[in-house]
Amino acid sequence: MLGNKLFKQLQQFDPELCKVLKFSLDRQLSTLSLIPTDNAASPLSQYLKGSALGNDFIGHNALEHYSRIEQLAVERACKLFKAEHAILRLGNPVAASRVVLLALAKTGDKILSFNLRKSEHCTGEQMKYNFVNFAVEPHNLKLNYDKVRYLALKHKPRLIIFSPTNYPHNINYQKMRDIADEVGAILWVDLGQNAGLTAAGLIPSAVPYSDVSTFSGSDGLHGPQSGIILCRKNLADLLEKTVIETGHASLKKNVMAALAITFHEVSCPEFQEYAQAVMDNAKALEKGLQKAGIETIWANTENHLVLAKLPENINVDSAVAKLEQAGLLVKAETLMTSDASISYPILRLSSLDPTTRGLFEEDIFTVGLTLGEFLKSRQDSAAINSVAKVVKEIIEGLPLFAEDWLPAEEIIKERDADLIMKTMIYGM
Repeated sequence: MLGNKLFKQLQQFDPELCKVLKFSLDRQLSTLSLIPTDNAASPLSQYLKGSALGNDFIGHNALEHYSRIEQLAVERACKLFKAEHAILRLGNPVAASRVVLLALAKTGDKILSFNLRKSEHCTGEQMKYNFVNFAVEPHNLKLNYDKVRYLALKHKPRLIIFSPTNYPHNINYQKMRDIADEVGAILWVDLGQNAGLTAAGLIPSAVPYSDVSTFSGSDGLHGPQSGIILCRKNLADLLEKTVIETGHASLKKNVMAALAITFHEVSCPEFQEYAQAVMDNAKALEKGLQKAGIETIWANTENHLVLAKLPENINVDSAVAKLEQAGLLVKAETLMTSDASISYPILRLSSLDPTTRGLFEEDIFTVGLTLGEFLKSRQDSAAINSVAKVVKEIIEGLPLFAEDWLPAEEIIKERDADLIMKTMIYGM
């Protein structure tokens, strides 16, 4: 096979780089990630990204000159999310965020943002905005729409930004739309890792209510790393112009093709089943943590996200490092509230990647229980070994992308089962 030949050639020609490749694959196969941004791309998407289309790129001397591949991807994105316009030429979510800010805000503008999201992407004299925070209330950790309205009326922001990064429940986007309209603000919703559940119709969509929506083609959608902007038609020309002016004038056709097939896969019944399994697994993960005595923020999650409140006096960095040593990857964050003096250390967990690998409720409940027991323990060598044993038993032999989630007509026959692995390693 060509893949085997290329891999052997790589081993001989560049053993150092080959060692890095093998290490990365071994790490992914031998660990279980609950980090929301970790998720394997589908083999079909990876195949196209590694195809001969990578030798060509899409030029943009004029905005109207779309290639057929880009046109196909844009049409599919708009249909999938019921959007008026889509921009797919950006390499990552940070680039997409900077384009939106540069296009729609001016130096000195006020921006009302949930947890100050997007302020981290503002660099340089041109991006000096006045960010105003809104967050959950400290007494119940819920979003108070009346408080959001009060802040909007007080500050008259140019933009209102909401991102569900640390919010495991559904949002009333109509209320957010009403607030934005009342103060004449542009409403921008960053869908983040909720993009897949949104596309599957399992959680409310922000797209009909927001002026701009952004997300990545990876994590929740199983596509290539990219930055996607959906917007209303009245903002399309301005955003497209800013894309060109900020240097995003072309994109490799392989990435655009990978996006096109990603949107096609998401429209299939298998992705619908995957998305439902993600939500079921998130509930199971949450129940496992609660069984171990760990409090979760806003119990009964309504998406892929589970926020575990950490026990008092815990060394967060040490706990995360020890869990990684045991093969369980987690992300620690600080949950902000509307009171700047009150915040909570949390683990921001997701069921996305475990579901992609083929885990279901019983196993993910065990993962939550094991994680919770570790957090409540002395976190000594015995506790680390206990976690490592459970993780190994659960993930041993699992692929990075379970065949269950492939479109039915593309399911690989048993005699070609190694194609999935070769696609992941070589992009063949």
